Amino acid sequence: MVTFVFSNPRHHLDMMVPVARILGARGVPYRFVSLAELRGFPTPSLAERLPGADVRRAIPRNVRRDPSVGAGLGTSGGAGAGRAARALALLRRAARAAVWRAALGPRMRRLLGGTSVAVVPNDAAYPYAELAAELGAQRVPFALLQEGIRFPLPAEDAAGLAYGKGGAAAVCAWGEASAEHFRAIGVPAAAIHVTGSPRFDGVSPEAWQERGRALAGALGLSREPLLYLSNTIDDQGFCTTAAKLALFTSFAREAAPVLAREGRALVVKLHPREDTAAFRRAAAALPDAPIHVLPLEAPLYAVLAMGRAAVVLASTVGLEAIAFGLPLGVLAIPGHGHVFEYVARGAAIGLAPGGIGAGVARLLEAAPPPAAAPFLERHLAHRGQAAARIADQLAALTTAPTAQTARTPSP
Repeated sequence: MVTFVFSNPRHHLDMMVPVARILGARGVPYRFVSLAELRGFPTPSLAERLPGADVRRAIPRNVRRDPSVGAGLGTSGGAGAGRAARALALLRRAARAAVWRAALGPRMRRLLGGTSVAVVPNDAAYPYAELAAELGAQRVPFALLQEGIRFPLPAEDAAGLAYGKGGAAAVCAWGEASAEHFRAIGVPAAAIHVTGSPRFDGVSPEAWQERGRALAGALGLSREPLLYLSNTIDDQGFCTTAAKLALFTSFAREAAPVLAREGRALVVKLHPREDTAAFRRAAAALPDAPIHVLPLEAPLYAVLAMGRAAVVLASTVGLEAIAFGLPLGVLAIPGHGHVFEYVARGAAIGLAPGGIGAGVARLLEAAPPPAAAPFLERHLAHRGQAAARIADQLAALTTAPTAQTARTPSP
């Protein structure tokens, strides 16, 4: 029995469902355990995507009213705010440990009973770190499916626990760049397998053109917009939430004259954990800037399909923008510069405060650079074959001695 554990019903299932479908076709039994309610999402039905799939909820009801609640806590500046944030983090860690011991841990042990191989998208964040330790104690091997671009994060350094180091029997890496990262942080080379990601197996920009045009029409756009694709750099430890909003505001203020001259709008697509209302308030303070902050449910690929160019901070969505053929800009994060290797490897234009107007003008005139295609292969290998490669790794784990001798977790 292969058990897939997920908490985000979007991108986690986007990479797990294709693998489960292949396993099912091969006669390998599987099931899903959902932690979605812990993140504020409802557990979805898989009836259309995987008829007959066994989906079990670990949490009986949503414990957060919205996925963005609690993101970036302790966000104001100053030493006092920093001490308060650290104290709050310690309290949160203690509360999570108590919940795991008293309720969630025993519940997960029951739900994973009889599992020969578990599949997780994370082994460092709560409660995946606890689950990884539990699986290790029960001698149940698990595979880690990489869920986003990997590079050293300040938050990981502060916590002392890096993504990938939870003891996975197989780390399914997106590309050679990720494999290099995992090896550099000490993951055993024998456990790392460059499989690619099923999320990108079937990505077809052409298939999204009509929905992109429809979205542009709904927004009243006459020309392709510049896309600002934000992400949770505050959760990653690069800055506070207030600083992230200030960075967005300064970018929009400098970009506005260029966009006005070009007759283009700035369209903002947020990460599901970000606060739409906060970004809309920031945008409203810039009355001369044509800014549209999209609702969280706006489909990313429709957004990419309607764009002229994209700007990112430190996220996977930059790879998706490149896959859609968009020129890419990366906004420097104060104190950290251009994060990840988009700019360093020539796949993107670097943008920094004071030169954003000129950078945006250049970006709007640019074509994808020659480095874009090899960069994409370096980070997203085996597109079209990733699900099958991961299924092969899971099949190998189910027949490995550790899986054959694994004990059923005790209640």
